[in-house]
Amino acid sequence: MGNSLSFLISFMTGLVGLSLGVIIIYRASNRGRRFEGVMLAFTAGLMLSIVCFELLPKAFETGGLYLGLIGIFIGIIFVLLLEDFLNKNKKLKKDTDNRYIKSAILLSIAFMIHNIPEGIAIGSIMGISSSEGLRFAFAILVHNIPEGMIIALPLIKSKVKLLYILLIVSVVSLSMGIGAVIGLTLSHVSQKSISLSLGIAGGIMLYVTTGEIIVKSMVKWKGRSITISIILGILLGVLLSYD
Repeated sequence: MGNSLSFLISFMTGLVGLSLGVIIIYRASNRGRRFEGVMLAFTAGLMLSIVCFELLPKAFETGGLYLGLIGIFIGIIFVLLLEDFLNKNKKLKKDTDNRYIKSAILLSIAFMIHNIPEGIAIGSIMGISSSEGLRFAFAILVHNIPEGMIIALPLIKSKVKLLYILLIVSVVSLSMGIGAVIGLTLSHVSQKSISLSLGIAGGIMLYVTTGEIIVKSMVKWKGRSITISIILGILLGVLLSYD
């Protein structure tokens, strides 16, 4: 299978999955503060689960504990620096809608980094067997649906139009296509590079989830429904991460 076809399949895998998640959350938005708080809490639990049960175990498995931890700290430091830069924007701090843009930017960057190893895996498997590669790509597509929901929610809260949100997930999906070309072209992909990138993505997502999304969900609504939503998100993430 050629690089161009491998790129197209991986890119569409990311684009279709993320777009479905965007459309689902877009149609369910604007239903009151309680619903917004519950959805934020649910996506926070889902993201924590993806990080703890998928990203970080893969990072530790491919490159070792210490390299994965280094990646996590790099991701956190990156978020702190980017957060300081974004906080200097006075409009971003004053506008209650645009403050969600910061979370959206950080999450989009994290998923772009996260999608590269997934694309590498698709390309590598397609290099061995096209049918197995397509089956694996479909599994990734389904997995990307909740990730699209995670990216879309803060953008919707910032009043970003649906068309622009879909353009953003298109850019995020490009990293998966690029990863597929790398996986198909190179016979040996550096396991340490994959481990580091997964750790960085995990660090970014951990910081954004605990420092932004969970806090905002509790500001929107207080009560047991927030706790239950976080738990349900975690359980869904466990199901998605279970092979």
